[in-house]
Amino acid sequence: MSFNETFVINNNTGYELVLDTVNSQNLDGAWPTSVPAYSNRSFPQSASLLDINPTAIYQMQGANPANSATLHFYCAGVGLTVQVTVSLKYSGTFIAGSWISETNTQNGGTTTSTPNGDGYLEISDFGNNSSRGTATFTLGS
Repeated sequence: MSFNETFVINNNTGYELVLDTVNSQNLDGAWPTSVPAYSNRSFPQSASLLDINPTAIYQMQGANPANSATLHFYCAGVGLTVQVTVSLKYSGTFIAGSWISETNTQNGGTTTSTPNGDGYLEISDFGNNSSRGTATFTLGS
């Protein structure tokens, strides 16, 4: 089985996002090292093993107090057992208007998350999902 995901980062903040290459994991050279303020990046990442599981940590340059965003995606399994998890969490203050979405559902629908009471966004689907889709991380409005 192969996993083919398109990732989209919408940076609607006044800060440049700079990738923390030391603490990020499983990016396979696909994730951008920076995303300028008020811009977006779209890029594919593929895996032919049992899962695709990147965690990207972006420092928000110039944020005072310091803040970073952890973007995580996980997809594993086959057929009726495919699990998809997408999350966005800030190390500091939650940035209003942020949201995440994914299109890995078999019916072609989009699942979107808004923040819970802790300012943490997460989508977790288990079941008849697809190993192909698009995950979108939007920081700010």
